[in-house]
Amino acid sequence: MFDLDRWEEIWQTISRNRKRSIMTAFGVFWGIFMLTIMLGAGLGLKNALFSQLGDMSVNSCFFWGGRTSIPYKGLPSGRYWQFENEDLAAIKKQVPNVRSVGSVIWGSEYKFSRNDKKGDYSLVGYNPDFQQISPQPIRFGRFFNEIDMEQQRKVCILTEQVWLDLFPGGEDPVGSTIRMNNMYLTVIGMIKVPDRGFRFHGDKSVLMPVSTMQQMYNMGHKLHSVAVAANDDADIKEVETNIKQLVFARHTISPDDTKAVYSQNLGEQVNKFNSLFGGIGTLTWIVGIGTLLAGLVGVSNIMLVIVRERTQEIGVRRALGARPRIIISQIMSESFVLTFVAGIFGLALAVALLSGAESVLTASAGRPIRPQISFGTGMLSMTVLILGSLLAGILPASRALRIKPVDAIREE
Repeated sequence: MFDLDRWEEIWQTISRNRKRSIMTAFGVFWGIFMLTIMLGAGLGLKNALFSQLGDMSVNSCFFWGGRTSIPYKGLPSGRYWQFENEDLAAIKKQVPNVRSVGSVIWGSEYKFSRNDKKGDYSLVGYNPDFQQISPQPIRFGRFFNEIDMEQQRKVCILTEQVWLDLFPGGEDPVGSTIRMNNMYLTVIGMIKVPDRGFRFHGDKSVLMPVSTMQQMYNMGHKLHSVAVAANDDADIKEVETNIKQLVFARHTISPDDTKAVYSQNLGEQVNKFNSLFGGIGTLTWIVGIGTLLAGLVGVSNIMLVIVRERTQEIGVRRALGARPRIIISQIMSESFVLTFVAGIFGLALAVALLSGAESVLTASAGRPIRPQISFGTGMLSMTVLILGSLLAGILPASRALRIKPVDAIREE
């Protein structure tokens, strides 16, 4: 390893025909470069897609009441039904692996005012668990709690645009009173509407506790939508099926009625995307390693040519008593240097380009987009490269060992 004469000899051998060496090394350079670029591009696409979910609970599903399509237990088809507060408690208690159960009610648009400031904003109701499923960035105050729900408090949370309209001075709105038609509401918080994830309300919305809106609209215990977050290690498809079975039994709906409820399984979609990107990653490795192997074959061929050109030199060395391991290590060292140096340059250039792409994409998207490979992936690529460089030298080294000293000296 530290024999300077050996490294000088390796350099002389490689530089003896620089054009040939450069063209051979380019195959390895291009192979590792394309492998890294494709891996980074695939990872960047995955990160860009999943960043759209924001801070939402990935292992979650959403439900909306619908209309039955099958008669059941004497009840006709075509019945409209809705989720109820009691369904939330039953789901939490009876369905395994459920972490949070949120509820949503959509209201009408009302006139809101504070002093001389006013505007028309839509009303949306949430329960406290919804914040755990689709977190809303809170800038002032807090989100709803169980006491707000139990006492049906006339409290509200403003979105950022409403806050700017009603509080143009930018002051903390918590504790202030605003007017909604003839009703007065106490502001308990202000949120910034996230630009990612599922949006159940817009920029010009005022949020209220679900129970308060149920009382205001005389809805009883009815709900418009239910959101369920499962444990991270749970099978979300199984959770969705168990919830439907439970709710159907509670509302006397046929278990075979697939049109009675509308649902969207975010966790299942995420799993499909993970499988898709897993397949893309596998295909990338296959194509990248295939390209790299083509470069390594070129290295092996050029080393065979070098061994052929140095037949007399190798024969003289064998005649002077050079051991086989010396010949093998010399040939494999030359193969390793040629391959490793080309691979390092290819990997470094690819990482640099991915870093530049990350900066440009992050600036244009306004959120982190990381098309960069991980350190572990880089090390795995280098491991494949090193093993390939050694394999590329095995055939030329074995060819060198088969050279007989007498025949080599005779050859012209």
